Amino acid sequence: LLKYFLSSQSAIMWQCAFIFFALFAYITGAVLAQRTNVATNTLLGMGSVFAWVSAVAGFTGLLVRWHESYLLRPDAGHIPVSNLYEVFILFLVITALMYLYYETRFAVQKLGGFVFSFMAIVVGFVLWYSFSREAHTIQPLIPALQSWWMKIHVPANFIGYGAFCIAAMLGIAELWALRNENAGKKSSLPPSQVIEEVMYKAIAVGFLFFTIATILGALWAADAWGRYWSWDPKETWAFIVWLNYAVWLHLRLVAGWRGKILAWWAVIGLFVTAFAFIGVNMFLSGLHSYGTL
Repeated sequence: LLKYFLSSQSAIMWQCAFIFFALFAYITGAVLAQRTNVATNTLLGMGSVFAWVSAVAGFTGLLVRWHESYLLRPDAGHIPVSNLYEVFILFLVITALMYLYYETRFAVQKLGGFVFSFMAIVVGFVLWYSFSREAHTIQPLIPALQSWWMKIHVPANFIGYGAFCIAAMLGIAELWALRNENAGKKSSLPPSQVIEEVMYKAIAVGFLFFTIATILGALWAADAWGRYWSWDPKETWAFIVWLNYAVWLHLRLVAGWRGKILAWWAVIGLFVTAFAFIGVNMFLSGLHSYGTL
Protein backbone atom coordinates (compact mmCIF):
# COMPACT_ATOMS: atom_id res chain seq x y z
CA LEU A 1 0.00 0.00 0.00
CA LEU A 2 2.77 2.46 0.93
CA LYS A 3 4.81 1.61 -2.15
CA TYR A 4 2.09 1.86 -4.79
CA PHE A 5 -0.64 4.04 -3.30
CA LEU A 6 0.69 6.59 -0.81
CA SER A 7 4.42 6.57 -0.21
CA SER A 8 5.88 9.59 1.52
CA GLN A 9 7.88 10.53 -1.57
CA SER A 10 4.83 10.49 -3.85
CA ALA A 11 2.90 12.72 -1.42
CA ILE A 12 5.83 15.13 -1.21
CA MET A 13 6.13 15.26 -5.01
CA TRP A 14 2.43 16.16 -5.18
CA GLN A 15 3.13 18.90 -2.65
CA CYS A 16 5.86 20.28 -4.89
CA ALA A 17 3.63 20.11 -7.97
CA PHE A 18 0.73 21.93 -6.31
CA ILE A 19 3.02 24.70 -5.09
CA PHE A 20 3.77 25.45 -8.74
CA PHE A 21 0.06 25.16 -9.61
CA ALA A 22 -0.75 27.63 -6.82
CA LEU A 23 1.97 30.02 -7.99
CA PHE A 24 0.62 30.02 -11.55
CA ALA A 25 -2.97 30.55 -10.37
CA TYR A 26 -2.06 33.36 -7.95
CA ILE A 27 0.04 35.28 -10.49
CA THR A 28 -2.41 34.83 -13.37
CA GLY A 29 -5.35 35.68 -11.11
CA ALA A 30 -3.67 38.86 -9.84
CA VAL A 31 -2.90 40.03 -13.40
CA LEU A 32 -6.46 39.28 -14.49
CA ALA A 33 -7.86 41.10 -11.45
CA GLN A 34 -5.85 44.20 -12.34
CA ARG A 35 -7.03 44.20 -15.96
CA THR A 36 -10.69 43.64 -15.09
CA ASN A 37 -10.62 45.84 -11.97
CA VAL A 38 -12.15 43.03 -9.91
CA ALA A 39 -11.01 42.31 -6.37
CA THR A 40 -11.02 38.51 -6.77
CA ASN A 41 -11.64 35.89 -9.40
CA THR A 42 -11.77 32.15 -9.99
CA LEU A 43 -8.02 31.86 -10.56
CA LEU A 44 -7.21 33.45 -7.21
CA GLY A 45 -9.66 31.06 -5.59
CA MET A 46 -7.96 28.16 -7.36
CA GLY A 47 -4.63 29.42 -6.04
CA SER A 48 -5.96 29.14 -2.48
CA VAL A 49 -7.27 25.62 -3.14
CA PHE A 50 -3.96 24.53 -4.65
CA ALA A 51 -2.13 26.02 -1.67
CA TRP A 52 -4.29 24.00 0.71
CA VAL A 53 -3.71 20.83 -1.31
CA SER A 54 0.06 21.40 -1.23
CA ALA A 55 0.02 21.83 2.55
CA VAL A 56 -2.12 18.73 3.10
CA ALA A 57 0.02 16.66 0.72
CA GLY A 58 3.23 17.77 2.42
CA PHE A 59 1.86 17.11 5.91
CA THR A 60 0.62 13.70 4.79
CA GLY A 61 4.03 12.95 3.31
CA LEU A 62 5.73 13.78 6.60
CA LEU A 63 3.34 11.57 8.58
CA VAL A 64 3.81 8.65 6.18
CA ARG A 65 7.58 9.17 6.22
CA TRP A 66 7.47 9.01 10.03
CA HIS A 67 5.66 5.66 9.77
CA GLU A 68 8.04 4.42 7.08
CA SER A 69 11.04 5.09 9.31
CA TYR A 70 9.66 2.57 11.82
CA LEU A 71 8.90 0.04 9.07
CA LEU A 72 12.46 0.21 7.75
CA ARG A 73 14.10 -0.03 11.15
CA PRO A 74 11.87 -0.19 14.24
CA ASP A 75 14.68 0.77 16.63
CA ALA A 76 15.61 3.83 14.55
CA GLY A 77 12.20 5.30 13.71
CA HIS A 78 12.00 9.04 14.25
CA ILE A 79 10.00 12.17 13.55
CA PRO A 80 10.94 13.46 10.07
CA VAL A 81 12.73 16.67 11.04
CA SER A 82 16.24 15.25 11.23
CA ASN A 83 17.89 16.45 8.01
CA LEU A 84 17.79 19.29 5.50
CA TYR A 85 15.40 17.50 3.16
CA GLU A 86 12.81 16.79 5.86
CA VAL A 87 12.92 20.23 7.44
CA PHE A 88 12.47 21.93 4.07
CA ILE A 89 9.29 19.90 3.53
CA LEU A 90 8.15 20.97 6.99
CA PHE A 91 9.07 24.56 6.10
CA LEU A 92 6.91 24.43 2.96
CA VAL A 93 3.95 23.08 4.93
CA ILE A 94 4.25 25.67 7.69
CA THR A 95 4.76 28.58 5.28
CA ALA A 96 1.73 27.60 3.19
CA LEU A 97 -0.51 27.25 6.24
CA MET A 98 0.63 30.53 7.77
CA TYR A 99 0.13 32.39 4.49
CA LEU A 100 -3.35 30.87 4.06
CA TYR A 101 -4.29 32.09 7.53
CA TYR A 102 -3.19 35.65 6.74
CA GLU A 103 -4.83 35.46 3.32
CA THR A 104 -8.17 34.61 4.94
CA ARG A 105 -7.76 37.02 7.85
CA PHE A 106 -6.81 40.07 5.75
CA ALA A 107 -8.27 39.16 2.31
CA VAL A 108 -4.92 39.47 0.53
CA GLN A 109 -5.12 36.73 -2.09
CA LYS A 110 -3.18 38.90 -4.54
CA LEU A 111 -0.07 38.50 -2.38
CA GLY A 112 0.00 34.75 -2.95
CA GLY A 113 2.26 35.12 -5.98
CA PHE A 114 4.99 36.71 -3.86
CA VAL A 115 4.95 34.06 -1.13
CA PHE A 116 4.66 31.11 -3.50
CA SER A 117 7.43 32.45 -5.73
CA PHE A 118 9.82 31.97 -2.84
CA MET A 119 8.31 28.60 -2.03
CA ALA A 120 8.82 27.54 -5.65
CA ILE A 121 12.53 28.36 -5.29
CA VAL A 122 12.64 26.15 -2.19
CA VAL A 123 10.88 23.39 -4.14
CA GLY A 124 13.58 23.67 -6.81
CA PHE A 125 16.22 23.13 -4.13
CA VAL A 126 14.29 20.21 -2.62
CA LEU A 127 14.03 18.50 -6.01
CA TRP A 128 17.73 19.02 -6.73
CA TYR A 129 18.69 17.86 -3.26
CA SER A 130 16.48 14.80 -3.57
CA PHE A 131 17.60 13.62 -7.00
CA SER A 132 21.28 14.57 -6.86
CA ARG A 133 22.03 13.58 -3.27
CA GLU A 134 19.25 11.00 -2.71
CA ALA A 135 18.29 13.02 0.32
CA HIS A 136 14.81 11.48 0.36
CA THR A 137 16.31 8.19 1.57
CA ILE A 138 15.39 7.62 5.21
CA GLN A 139 18.48 7.36 7.41
CA PRO A 140 18.83 6.46 11.10
CA LEU A 141 19.30 9.36 13.48
CA ILE A 142 22.84 10.33 14.33
CA PRO A 143 23.55 10.25 18.11
CA ALA A 144 23.45 14.05 18.43
CA LEU A 145 19.79 14.10 17.34
CA GLN A 146 18.54 11.14 19.37
CA SER A 147 16.58 13.28 21.79
CA TRP A 148 12.94 14.13 22.38
CA TRP A 149 13.97 17.81 22.40
CA MET A 150 14.21 17.62 18.60
CA LYS A 151 10.46 17.04 18.34
CA ILE A 152 9.66 20.45 19.80
CA HIS A 153 12.77 22.54 19.07
CA VAL A 154 12.83 22.04 15.30
CA PRO A 155 9.09 22.65 14.56
CA ALA A 156 9.12 25.80 16.71
CA ASN A 157 12.19 27.02 14.82
CA PHE A 158 10.54 26.51 11.47
CA ILE A 159 7.38 28.35 12.42
CA GLY A 160 9.73 31.27 13.00
CA TYR A 161 11.59 30.70 9.73
CA GLY A 162 8.35 30.41 7.79
CA ALA A 163 6.97 33.62 9.26
CA PHE A 164 10.19 35.55 8.55
CA CYS A 165 10.22 34.37 4.93
CA ILE A 166 6.59 35.38 4.46
CA ALA A 167 7.47 38.79 5.92
CA ALA A 168 10.34 39.19 3.45
CA MET A 169 8.10 38.45 0.48
CA LEU A 170 5.51 40.87 1.85
CA GLY A 171 8.29 43.43 2.18
CA ILE A 172 8.91 43.12 -1.57
CA ALA A 173 5.17 43.46 -2.18
CA GLU A 174 5.01 46.57 0.01
CA LEU A 175 7.92 48.18 -1.83
CA TRP A 176 6.13 47.51 -5.12
CA ALA A 177 2.86 48.89 -3.76
CA LEU A 178 4.59 52.02 -2.42
CA ARG A 179 6.25 52.61 -5.78
CA ASN A 180 2.91 52.39 -7.58
CA GLU A 181 1.18 54.60 -5.03
CA ASN A 182 3.88 57.28 -5.23
CA ALA A 183 3.72 57.22 -9.02
CA GLY A 184 -0.07 57.27 -9.05
CA LYS A 185 -0.21 54.01 -11.00
CA LYS A 186 -3.00 51.47 -10.90
CA SER A 187 -1.98 48.37 -8.98
CA SER A 188 -3.44 44.93 -8.37
CA LEU A 189 -1.87 44.82 -4.92
CA PRO A 190 -3.62 45.68 -1.65
CA PRO A 191 -2.76 49.07 -0.10
CA SER A 192 0.77 49.29 1.31
CA GLN A 193 -0.61 49.87 4.82
CA VAL A 194 -2.48 46.57 4.67
CA ILE A 195 0.60 44.72 3.42
CA GLU A 196 2.71 46.23 6.21
CA GLU A 197 0.16 45.18 8.82
CA VAL A 198 0.27 41.58 7.60
CA MET A 199 4.07 41.76 7.54
CA TYR A 200 4.09 43.00 11.13
CA LYS A 201 1.79 40.18 12.24
CA ALA A 202 4.03 37.61 10.55
CA ILE A 203 7.20 38.96 12.17
CA ALA A 204 5.53 39.13 15.58
CA VAL A 205 4.43 35.49 15.37
CA GLY A 206 7.79 34.42 13.96
CA PHE A 207 9.66 36.26 16.70
CA LEU A 208 7.56 34.59 19.39
CA PHE A 209 8.17 31.07 18.10
CA PHE A 210 11.83 31.73 17.31
CA THR A 211 12.30 32.90 20.91
CA ILE A 212 10.61 29.74 22.18
CA ALA A 213 12.78 27.62 19.85
CA THR A 214 15.95 29.36 21.08
CA ILE A 215 15.02 28.69 24.71
CA LEU A 216 14.25 25.06 23.89
CA GLY A 217 17.58 24.81 22.06
CA ALA A 218 19.39 26.11 25.13
CA LEU A 219 17.64 23.52 27.31
CA TRP A 220 18.57 20.80 24.80
CA ALA A 221 22.19 22.00 24.82
CA ALA A 222 22.28 21.82 28.61
CA ASP A 223 20.92 18.28 28.47
CA ALA A 224 23.32 17.15 25.72
CA TRP A 225 26.50 19.16 26.32
CA GLY A 226 26.18 20.29 29.94
CA ARG A 227 25.87 24.02 29.22
CA TYR A 228 23.05 26.25 27.98
CA TRP A 229 25.07 28.42 25.63
CA SER A 230 28.53 28.06 24.13
CA TRP A 231 28.58 30.74 21.38
CA ASP A 232 28.79 28.01 18.77
CA PRO A 233 28.42 29.58 15.25
CA LYS A 234 24.85 28.29 14.97
CA GLU A 235 23.94 29.71 18.35
CA THR A 236 25.64 33.01 17.58
CA TRP A 237 23.77 33.45 14.31
CA ALA A 238 20.50 32.40 15.92
CA PHE A 239 21.04 35.25 18.39
CA ILE A 240 21.77 37.63 15.47
CA VAL A 241 18.47 36.61 13.82
CA TRP A 242 16.61 37.08 17.10
CA LEU A 243 18.23 40.49 17.66
CA ASN A 244 17.46 41.59 14.10
CA TYR A 245 13.72 41.04 14.47
CA ALA A 246 13.68 42.31 18.05
CA VAL A 247 15.03 45.64 16.78
CA TRP A 248 12.51 45.60 13.89
CA LEU A 249 9.61 45.17 16.30
CA HIS A 250 11.01 47.81 18.66
CA LEU A 251 11.32 50.37 15.87
CA ARG A 252 7.77 49.76 14.72
CA LEU A 253 6.05 49.53 18.08
CA VAL A 254 8.07 52.02 20.14
CA ALA A 255 9.73 54.38 17.67
CA GLY A 256 6.75 54.36 15.32
CA TRP A 257 8.69 53.61 12.13
CA ARG A 258 6.64 52.74 9.06
CA GLY A 259 6.95 52.32 5.33
CA LYS A 260 9.88 51.64 3.06
CA ILE A 261 12.67 51.24 5.63
CA LEU A 262 10.86 48.46 7.50
CA ALA A 263 10.01 46.74 4.22
CA TRP A 264 13.67 46.77 3.19
CA TRP A 265 14.64 45.59 6.67
CA ALA A 266 12.29 42.60 6.35
CA VAL A 267 13.77 41.72 2.95
CA ILE A 268 17.35 41.92 4.22
CA GLY A 269 16.28 39.89 7.25
CA LEU A 270 15.61 36.97 4.90
CA PHE A 271 19.30 36.84 3.96
CA VAL A 272 20.33 36.99 7.62
CA THR A 273 17.93 34.16 8.43
CA ALA A 274 19.04 32.09 5.42
CA PHE A 275 22.68 32.36 6.43
CA ALA A 276 21.85 31.38 10.00
CA PHE A 277 20.02 28.30 8.74
CA ILE A 278 22.07 27.14 5.74
CA GLY A 279 25.17 29.34 5.49
CA VAL A 280 26.50 28.47 8.93
CA ASN A 281 26.27 24.76 8.09
CA MET A 282 28.05 25.28 4.78
CA PHE A 283 30.85 27.66 5.75
CA LEU A 284 31.38 27.39 9.51
CA SER A 285 32.06 24.50 11.82
CA GLY A 286 30.97 23.85 15.36
CA LEU A 287 28.75 21.72 17.54
CA HIS A 288 25.96 21.90 14.92
CA SER A 289 28.10 20.79 11.96
CA TYR A 290 26.03 17.65 11.37
CA GLY A 291 23.50 19.59 9.22
CA THR A 292 25.71 19.99 6.13
CA LEU A 293 24.76 19.87 2.45
